[in-house]
Amino acid sequence: MKRESAIANKCVPVSSSAGDRGSISLVLIVRNEEAGLRAILPRIDRTIFQECLAVDGHSTDQTDTVLQDYGIPRHLQQERGLGAAMLEARHHVKSHSFIFFHPDGNEDPADLPRMARLLREGHQFVVASRMIQGARNEEDHQWLKWRKFGNQGFALAANLLFASGGNRTSDVTNGFRGITCAAFDRMQLTSRDLTMDYQMVIRALKLGIPITEFPTCESARIAGETNFPSVSTGLSELRLLWREVRMGRRQVA
Repeated sequence: MKRESAIANKCVPVSSSAGDRGSISLVLIVRNEEAGLRAILPRIDRTIFQECLAVDGHSTDQTDTVLQDYGIPRHLQQERGLGAAMLEARHHVKSHSFIFFHPDGNEDPADLPRMARLLREGHQFVVASRMIQGARNEEDHQWLKWRKFGNQGFALAANLLFASGGNRTSDVTNGFRGITCAAFDRMQLTSRDLTMDYQMVIRALKLGIPITEFPTCESARIAGETNFPSVSTGLSELRLLWREVRMGRRQVA
C-alpha cells in the first residue's frame, strides 16, 4: 500500500470527551504481525474510535513501519507477556472504554462496530464469543477440537465456581473483547501472561460485572504459528483457576 493512501486513513477523533461513554480506544496487541496488519488494517473503520494505538512486544519484522504508515502510535512493551501488554495498554488509553484487537487473522474486524456500539449503549464488558449459537471456531471443521473443548471446560469451571445472578461466560480465551476503564480497574488484574483473558472473565463473575457476548466467526491466522501451544496453555489456565479459587469466590485482590 502506498504511504499517502495509508496516511489518509488515519484515526479521526470522535466528538466526545474522555469521560463520555461514546469515546472508545482501539488497542492493537502485536508482535511480528506485519502480514496481518497489512491485510487487516484496510478493513478497519478507525473513524469510530476516539484513538487508535498499538502495544508491541518488540517485533523484529516490519510491524513498526506498517503502524507508522497508518499513523498509529506504537508503544513498546516494558514487561514480557500478553497480560503485561494488556495492563500497559490501560495506562495509554485516554477514552471511556477500549477494545483489544489482535490483527493476526483470527478476529473479524467487521465485528468492531458492533462491539463499539454495545459499549456506547452502556455494556461494561463485551466478549466476542466463538462458542455460542451463530459463532464459528477455527476447529469446528475438525473431529477432535482440543482447543475448543478445553475452552468450554474452563468456561464451565468458571461458571460453576464463580457465577451468580445469571451472569455467565462461554468463551474464556478469546482476546477480542471490549471493556470500560472503570470495569477494568475494578478487576484489579494481576496476570502478566496468556492467562489474562481467563482472569478477566473470572474477576467479572466474582464482582458481578455483566458479561455481554455476541457470536463471532474465527478465521485462520494469516501468517505464522500461534504463540500459545495447547498443553502449556491449558496448564497455565489451570494454575490461574486454582489461584482464583484459593483467593475466594468474591475476593479479587
